[in-house]
Amino acid sequence: MLAHLYFLPFFCLTAAILVLSLGRWLPWKGSFLGIVAVGWGFFHSFYLLIRAAKHQIPLPYESSFSWFPFGVFEANLGVYVDGLTLVMLFVVTLVSLLVQVYSLGYMHGDPRFKRYYAYLSLFTGAMLGLVLADNMLLFFITWELVGVCSYLLIGFWFEKPEAADAGKKAFITTKFGDIGLFLGILLLFSAAGTFRISQLQAHVQAGYIPVG
Repeated sequence: MLAHLYFLPFFCLTAAILVLSLGRWLPWKGSFLGIVAVGWGFFHSFYLLIRAAKHQIPLPYESSFSWFPFGVFEANLGVYVDGLTLVMLFVVTLVSLLVQVYSLGYMHGDPRFKRYYAYLSLFTGAMLGLVLADNMLLFFITWELVGVCSYLLIGFWFEKPEAADAGKKAFITTKFGDIGLFLGILLLFSAAGTFRISQLQAHVQAGYIPVG
């Protein structure tokens, strides 16, 4: 079950693409694809959380493969799962599932219903990728995708000046925070020579990186 966790963001991202490209020809304009994807993720994460609470699965779990080299270093693409990861997977999928079901009525009749559900699925996929990321580089990329989705959803009714302004304000404000996050990630990399979360934790526990 742990080995298949990477399917969670993949299914949501696939749902977003299908809803956006084929939604006009699908029942409910494809919204059921996003609901099914996040619903499967919710039950999957809930099942794993229960098993972890009973100490029936080995944690932490890590799986990755080589993404690209840079200099003498190598970036990986993978998942890292511990107790906190499972809790956050449960929270993200639960909230997203409730939002997507509620939005069936809230967005009923809206001319951009299909696009809204595509954005929701993309947002969910980005959040799940953020939670599952096994390294800080992937973490930052998915964090930026979350920011883009926030901008798209906050300014969804962009024809309204207040919605458009709110979207731009949120986007610009978060970019200032992103600069600090990026500098922090570079600082960690300069101290440890790795982006991988498990190795960063090992360096902290061994005292190579001061906790302060």
